Order: sequence, then structure tokens, then C-alpha cells
Amino acid sequence: MQIDAQIFLPIAERAGQVAIIDSEATGTKGDYNSLLVVTIKPLGRPPVTLSVERPGDDRSLARDARDLLHEYAVWVSYYGKGFDMPMLQSRLLRHNLKPLERRLHIDVYWHMKAHSLTARRSQAHLLEWLDTPSKKMTLSPELWNQVLKDPARGLAVLRSRCESDCEGLEALYNRTKHLIVNITR
Repeated sequence: MQIDAQIFLPIAERAGQVAIIDSEATGTKGDYNSLLVVTIKPLGRPPVTLSVERPGDDRSLARDARDLLHEYAVWVSYYGKGFDMPMLQSRLLRHNLKPLERRLHIDVYWHMKAHSLTARRSQAHLLEWLDTPSKKMTLSPELWNQVLKDPARGLAVLRSRCESDCEGLEALYNRTKHLIVNITR
């Protein structure tokens, strides 16, 4: 049975089954890098942010993020099919943990690519262009290097950034969800 996305999404939202996801990592490859922070924000509710105590030690973070994500039927990410979910899946595999179960996944990056023609596709640009109250938090290249040097300070900033990205993504989702036709895994 197939249900129209515009009928399904309000039902899933009212049931509290939609979660926004963002993550930060030491790099972009799951074999050479590790997770630092994962934020899962139930739509319309405060975010839940998980982080490592020490960079490189992400076993419990990966497990806890997976378990929390499994509580939701629909995930919303920004380029999450290209980074967040494969990175989490890679880290679960590395630690010999159960993989992520499949869920409906709205990747707003691909959704916007299909339904708009903009000069840039970054989340920051789209939030600014659509004049949303949320803006993307930027970080200097030096801060990324400081995470390994001073994890307590660096991780606190990355936690804020991850939560900010989820707030912005929620605004972008709310502003554009009327264009969603299909939801895939």
C-alpha cells in the first residue's frame, strides 16, 4: 500500500514520529574518522544531543544514537543520506554493533535539489534565501583543529553547532515540506 506524502507527514508529525538528525565527526570517512556529536531533535520539541567524552571513542555514542533514532518512523536530515547515516552505519559496523534499521528518510538536500533552482545548495544559503529566523552556525577551520587539542571546549561548541543545525533544518523542513511528493528509505 502506498500513501501520499502530504497525507502521511501530518499524521507522522502529530504522532511525534518525525526526528531531525545531524552529526559532527572528526572527518568524512568512517574508517579513518569517528563521530563526535549526534543531535536528534523530535519535530517541535527540544533536541537530544549525544557526544563523546574523548575524540576517537565513539562506540557508546554510535549505539545510543542508533537506539534513539529507532524510536522514530521518519528521519529528516540535510545531506544525511550522503554523510550522517553512512558515517553512523560505518561506526556501528566498526564496533560490531547492530546496524541502523531502515526508516523513511527525508533528505532535504536532495528534496531541494529536485524542487528548486538555486545558485548554491548549502543549508546556510537556503536558510538565508528563504529568510528563515534560523541561521547556520559557522565554525572556523581552527576550531575544528582545537577539538582534538582541547576536547572539552571544542566539543561544547560542536554540540551547540549540531543543535543549531537541527533548528535550522527544522525551519527548512517546515518551510518546504509542502513540496515533498515521495519519501524513500
